[in-house]
Amino acid sequence: MYEGAAIVVVDGGKLILGRNSYMNESLIQCANSITIGDNCAIAGDVLIQDTDFHPILDKDGNHKAVSKPIVIGDNVWICAKATILKGVTIGDGAIIAAGAVVTKDVPARCLVAGNPAKVVRENVIWK
Repeated sequence: MYEGAAIVVVDGGKLILGRNSYMNESLIQCANSITIGDNCAIAGDVLIQDTDFHPILDKDGNHKAVSKPIVIGDNVWICAKATILKGVTIGDGAIIAAGAVVTKDVPARCLVAGNPAKVVRENVIWK
């Protein structure tokens, strides 16, 4: 169930939504590929975005990757106002704290918090 969620998939984007997952009033923007596993809980005001939408140049004028896939495993809990950015994989059973900005992969069963998000606890279990 994606109650009140805004979901944008642009041409060429691929969005896969798992079973028994839910998302409150949040935003998914997909230009590449976003996969959300089974039994995920996504709170309100979460942003999941696999693209910058605009090219970014490095110091030599070369284009950096505009979009990269996001993979969210099974049984992941993403708390309010968290942001999941391009190229991230979140392992099964992970918890993303409120307001966290996830820019790197999150191991399974870890709690991450902060900006940028860092592991603050391992071997977590939530129900």
